[in-house]
Amino acid sequence: MIELYYPNWLYQELIDNCLPWQSGKNMSFGDFKKQYTLHDSHWIGIFYNIGYEQAITLAIEWDAVWLPDEIKKSLTVGEPYLFIRLTGIEQVSTANYVDINIGLVSQAIADCEVEEVEGKKFLAVDNVFGGQINIVYKGQETFLALEKDRSILRL
Repeated sequence: MIELYYPNWLYQELIDNCLPWQSGKNMSFGDFKKQYTLHDSHWIGIFYNIGYEQAITLAIEWDAVWLPDEIKKSLTVGEPYLFIRLTGIEQVSTANYVDINIGLVSQAIADCEVEEVEGKKFLAVDNVFGGQINIVYKGQETFLALEKDRSILRL
């Protein structure tokens, strides 16, 4: 039997697009970056719900080392998950992103930047080896942090 790395609820809720977004926080990436960082966090994946809406969910295993103390104190088990829902997606692409087959290190996030130009937001998420995921969107950002037991972390 294959042992799953992630909890069952994570697989189910990502595929069914039923994460508890009502408990998330709507804020811009700029506001997010003033309080938090994605540095040293690991990609789980990007989930694009093209069947029903122009929205994507960025799923990240959030590195607890860089979290503010008030969130660290509330953690019960390991690294929390961070989900970021972006709406009004126009484009998703990669640059210099290669699979170097050395485990999770290749998926580690270095930083992210966001710029807004003429009503469009340009998000670039860089990995530690110079790869970049680029997303162009016009909609909102919703941030949702969950522990491995699915309990909600307040942002």
